[in-house]
Amino acid sequence: MAAGFLLPGCATYQIKPLDDAELHRELAVPDPAMLTQAAAKLDHPRLRPVFLDFSKPLTDEAIGILAVLVNPDLKAFRAREGVAEAQVFNAGLLPDPKLFGRFDWVFSGPAGLVSPYTATIQWDLAKLATRSTDVRIADEHAQQVRLDVAWQEWLVANQARLLTRRWVYLSRQETVAAEAAQVSGHLLDLTKQNLAVGDATLAELGIREAAFLDAQDRTLALARQIAKTRQDINRLLGLPPDHVVPIAEVDAEPPRSLDATRLFASAERQRLDLQALKAGYASQEAAVYRAILGQYPAFTLGLNDYHYYSDYNTGGPTVSVDLPLFNRNRGTIAIAEATREQLHREYVARLNQTRADIGTVVTDLTRIALERTPLARELPELTRAERLLREAAAAGDVTLVNYETVRANYLDKRLKLLALEQAAAEQAVALQLAVGSPSLL
Repeated sequence: MAAGFLLPGCATYQIKPLDDAELHRELAVPDPAMLTQAAAKLDHPRLRPVFLDFSKPLTDEAIGILAVLVNPDLKAFRAREGVAEAQVFNAGLLPDPKLFGRFDWVFSGPAGLVSPYTATIQWDLAKLATRSTDVRIADEHAQQVRLDVAWQEWLVANQARLLTRRWVYLSRQETVAAEAAQVSGHLLDLTKQNLAVGDATLAELGIREAAFLDAQDRTLALARQIAKTRQDINRLLGLPPDHVVPIAEVDAEPPRSLDATRLFASAERQRLDLQALKAGYASQEAAVYRAILGQYPAFTLGLNDYHYYSDYNTGGPTVSVDLPLFNRNRGTIAIAEATREQLHREYVARLNQTRADIGTVVTDLTRIALERTPLARELPELTRAERLLREAAAAGDVTLVNYETVRANYLDKRLKLLALEQAAAEQAVALQLAVGSPSLL
């Protein structure tokens, strides 16, 4: 009857092999409708839900959310949450009692002897004394895992945003670089023609050829960077290498606040990895308390039933207790306290790294702004000069070589400005990542 009562509550083993068909489904491009639904219901402490419209190019924010949903590494990382929840469940379970039995057959001896038996049931009370602490340890660890997962999602989302912005600005630079290469090629052709009629020198021809080759190399280098960035985006999204995600244009605004002290104070409050470390420290603090409890004697209560050879029974309670003479759980306490100190040092080190990261990004953004401001101020004048010279060249008032020289310089300045804008856009994402929040205030 006891077996019939207990067995239905037992877990059963179910095999789960690595099925090739299922693995191929995991590698396939996800269903857009399911992704749109999941993105609209996203629940994250730092990322807001978005509407994914795959019929249009996706913004950097949308691609960041898409990465959170489909990134293969995140899918594997989230499995840690299930393990942590199982540990919480396990910590809350009561200990099972233990049943001991013994039976002896009488083979020889005086007449009237019966076969004796012994039955004992015991229950370990030490687990009851530490159950609440064990649950607290598991709860804090589960909270740490949840925050770690959320932090990893935050990192992946911002890495996707950064790559998206990089692709957009590199594409803009490639367009301008291709135009500059075309101008350099035209200048080279004009120089060759002038050399043929004696209006140019071999030195000028060499300069034009070098400029043309440099412009071509720059265009090809940008094309390689664009292709690599596209592959990096696909890898982050877990998509096949030949898959193309349409990307919308980005108009990034520089951060309003570049006060490193205020940003670091904000990071202390908002960074999920710091909160995860705090939860881990709280879990270890409880583990130290659990180790301290382990130095006290552990009690085990039981009931006995003895049936003797002479066919009479005795029974009664039993108590067993550990004698803390030699061990006294000192090794476990020392390990727990040392681990707590290690976690304390890791938290301080992460704070220091956070402060340094924010300071580095703020310095880079300040330097970029100093370079970008005068260039952005001068570029409209260069644009106007290029237009006037183009009109003058068309009217025959300026030689085409002079015009093309000014135009090449104008395109070089545009490329430099686009490169600075790319750096500013990427560093703006890096600053949000370092602070741990989309809001930098």
